[in-house]
Amino acid sequence: MTTNLFGAHSTTDEVLSGVNLRGKRILVTGVSAGLGVETARALVAHGAQVVGAARDLAKADGAMTEVRKAAAKAKRDKEARVHALEMKIAALEGQQKKLVAALEDPTAYEPGGRAVAINRELSAVTHNLAQVSAEWETATTVV
Repeated sequence: MTTNLFGAHSTTDEVLSGVNLRGKRILVTGVSAGLGVETARALVAHGAQVVGAARDLAKADGAMTEVRKAAAKAKRDKEARVHALEMKIAALEGQQKKLVAALEDPTAYEPGGRAVAINRELSAVTHNLAQVSAEWETATTVV
């Protein structure tokens, strides 16, 4: 088991990296400024529902508005990334189908045929497809 050590220079995003807080409700005090706002922002960015508490309700409301905007932007950015990955997967799958069809052509195996080159291309496309699919899987399961 790997143990991460965090210190005075660690960011909230480093500490919460890979943590999914979806379905968790967390009370954060001091959300009108400073660490309270940053804590709320980081928790929301990782899926938590945050209830903020502060002495000055007007300042807290203003600060939490910024937290909500940051969370909405993060969600839009993630959706755009997922869409881009889906488009790349579709393109790679299309390339893969064309290469498989090319291998089904008997002329690919005749002297001077392209079977070896097609197999090499197919291997590279399959490798890239596996990498992009793994990235997509991560992007869609982590907050």
